[in-house]
Amino acid sequence: MKRNIVILTICIMICFLPITSASMMNPISDVYPSKSIPQTEQTYDWPDGSFTGEWTQGDSQGHMTGHLNQGRRPTIGRMYGEWNTTNSDEQGRIEGIFRGPLVFGKKIADTTSVFFGFINFDDKNFNGIFLSKQGILRCSGIHQESYLPSFTGLYDVGVLSIHMIDENRLEEFTADDPDDFREIMVQLWYPVDKDTPNQRIDYMDEITFEWLMDRSPIPLIQIPKTAYKFVRPYSKTAPPISQENDMFPIIIFSHGYDGVFQIYTSLIEDLTSHGFIVASINHPYVAGVTVFPDGRSVYLSPDPPGEYAIRTIVEDAKFVLDELTIMNETDPFFSGHLDLSKVGMYGHSFGGANTAICCYEDERFLAGLTLDGVIREEYIPEGIDQPFCIMLADGRFNSSSIDLIWNLLNDDAYKVGIIGSTHYGYTDVGILLRHLVPLIPPNLLGFGSIEPKRMVNITKSFEIAFFEVYLKDMAREHILDLSSVFNEVEFGYK
Repeated sequence: MKRNIVILTICIMICFLPITSASMMNPISDVYPSKSIPQTEQTYDWPDGSFTGEWTQGDSQGHMTGHLNQGRRPTIGRMYGEWNTTNSDEQGRIEGIFRGPLVFGKKIADTTSVFFGFINFDDKNFNGIFLSKQGILRCSGIHQESYLPSFTGLYDVGVLSIHMIDENRLEEFTADDPDDFREIMVQLWYPVDKDTPNQRIDYMDEITFEWLMDRSPIPLIQIPKTAYKFVRPYSKTAPPISQENDMFPIIIFSHGYDGVFQIYTSLIEDLTSHGFIVASINHPYVAGVTVFPDGRSVYLSPDPPGEYAIRTIVEDAKFVLDELTIMNETDPFFSGHLDLSKVGMYGHSFGGANTAICCYEDERFLAGLTLDGVIREEYIPEGIDQPFCIMLADGRFNSSSIDLIWNLLNDDAYKVGIIGSTHYGYTDVGILLRHLVPLIPPNLLGFGSIEPKRMVNITKSFEIAFFEVYLKDMAREHILDLSSVFNEVEFGYK
């Protein structure tokens, strides 16, 4: 028995060599900085997972709860939390590191007890058996984990992918084919009841992930081709829509030029959890890649983005809203649940231009928000009459081009700059790189000096507040109060 324990200990130590002793001693020391939080009190903007369960050791038993921070894949990382006993006042902390089924950690109270052993887990549950100086320690419970933030709203999120064909519009990008109609892929994200058992979605498909890897300015040879499976969004595959409310407001999302909607998942999922239905569009030939259900893949057009490109994606957005209107009458899944009297739109970069034009041209869109959008005066010559919010990369807040657009916003208007951010920071990609290539600082890859988790947290907070005010009739202070929550934010309104 002793020989087996020695062998097991050596194996565990070898497996954990890449993990520093500093992180083992203080697993909360690797924090994401915020000027609004004192250095000694800083915490993660969100952990990568959480767990709660029970433990037994001899005649003692109790409860435990805590968080996970994952490494380059979900099976590698750190855990930290608290434990107590049910038959005494004894309590303390737990800290540990894990690699696959192997766990090595400390149970800390007045004295410290080291434990090591094995843990098994599935999508929701875990159980483990560990050895320590005090004997065998057993634990079991439930957990959740993802590279992306957990939901802050009242709902879980369901996802349904829809292939739409506009038979009234020829495909401008394939003018040599007179029978080619415009077709797009739309992903509907919608509220579902908590604890819906359906399987969680993949972050993206292998073809889209291969495209994403090719966008890097440096080779990322250490990232496996299946790393998209590590992300594990919280959304579920096609469960029934929640019946708690009859109808939900609609939001259209448009990605940036040479982008795909999947890289904005963190900014879509949590918004949906607050009781919205989001229709995210992949615009073929403007998207980096669009994968259709029959296996076809359409990549970015080699032609530079011109007038026909922006007009194409504007018509895509209007067409999707037309189709949703029909679905609200005829679709057995969504019929009667789409509140078409409350429609908003948002987009990143080129999709921000799409958002501005749709609001300018189509009164069905009641509010718009752009993520470092490319908006020009000629798009909106008489100004936008709906409430509008422009979120900006660092350095653009007081630029002359933004001042010009600001003067063309005729209703409630908000201007939000994020210090340390960049244009591409308004995506999930910075978070993925923090996990998959942790030794490369995000700013070297074009994601600024602000930590990616912090960037996503600020962005989604303003998105949610803006659409809750203008599609759910909350008070304007819901947005204004955020300006004092994040010290990284430059804020203006009128």
